[in-house]
Amino acid sequence: MTKEPGNSRGGETGKGIEIDPWSSDMPADVEKLFEKFGLEKIPASVRKRFSSSHLFSRNIIIAHRDFAKWMKAADAKKEVAVLSGIKPSGDFHLGSKQTAEEIIFFQKQFGAKVYYAIADLEANADNGLSLEECRKNAVSNVADLLALGLDEKNAYIYRQSKENRVMNKAFLLSKRVTRATFEAIYGDKPVSLQMSVLVQMADIFLPQHEDFGGPKEVLVPVGLDQDPHIRLSRDLAFKERLVLPSATYHKFVKNLKGEAKMSKRDPDSMLWLSESAQSVEGKLKRAITGGRDTADEQRKLGGRVDECAIFDLCKMHFEADDKSLAFRRERCVKGKMLCGECKKEVIELALKWLGKHQETREKMLKRAEKIIAAQD
Repeated sequence: MTKEPGNSRGGETGKGIEIDPWSSDMPADVEKLFEKFGLEKIPASVRKRFSSSHLFSRNIIIAHRDFAKWMKAADAKKEVAVLSGIKPSGDFHLGSKQTAEEIIFFQKQFGAKVYYAIADLEANADNGLSLEECRKNAVSNVADLLALGLDEKNAYIYRQSKENRVMNKAFLLSKRVTRATFEAIYGDKPVSLQMSVLVQMADIFLPQHEDFGGPKEVLVPVGLDQDPHIRLSRDLAFKERLVLPSATYHKFVKNLKGEAKMSKRDPDSMLWLSESAQSVEGKLKRAITGGRDTADEQRKLGGRVDECAIFDLCKMHFEADDKSLAFRRERCVKGKMLCGECKKEVIELALKWLGKHQETREKMLKRAEKIIAAQD
């Protein structure tokens, strides 16, 4: 039995809905989320330990809940797990890639087993997709996951609708959550989404099922917008006498308009990993930057790099070398590089990366189909 963790569970949501896991909006003040919901910043010692990874050296993973506890178990060679998933409502985009790279990092760094949920029931509830459509998308999604480097031999990839252990657990969890709790955390949502939340809770608890060795440390890498799910999972884990799941939180992948997180709901403001070179080039040429009103003004004052969607893409996805990224930033803020020149360079970087990924992904489709077919 786990001990009463007090505030380490993340606490209740408090008054007011600050984060909506199904919205494309970004919180206006991220710092308030740390204060209100008890998120902890990644300590310098952890950044130093993982400085070879852009996830930590570039402050992409910015917060956590009980990450130290999970690492301690992993360092002691205890069995640990990493859990993530995807709603199969379309192809991978850069936001999907972000989370996938994180679970792959933890798998390689610690030997953690990855549990990857294909959230077909949520896609049905939230997007109206049939389970047949979800299956087709799932093959595509898993091919991307494998192409990014997931070791399928140390992973369990499953569809929610086919995993009875998840479905049974979700039903049993329903007695632990009241309507008032749901509304306090998520606001007024349809019953179908409330049920999908319970299924996600069951996903998070699956690695602790007796069929997978029982209680263990589980890490759930997510964006800040998913923290409501993490808080609820920790409260339910305590009630279920399970090990409280840990979490890491990454920055939002800003969309190409610079106004919200990258989301499948606005396809013109995002990049798909399956997108054609012509389409990618067109979108990046139209993407918002932190440029000044005139070239002369930019040469004098420098660019506003922190407002630039193009620089965000470099930082989170396409600029492999930290020194090259720092040099790009310096040229921008000192007015030594205008937006047109920068976009031209970034388009070249993006097309090179995407071209290589798409070649690898094509080779992974048969393996992905085999993984998905195993549950038919």
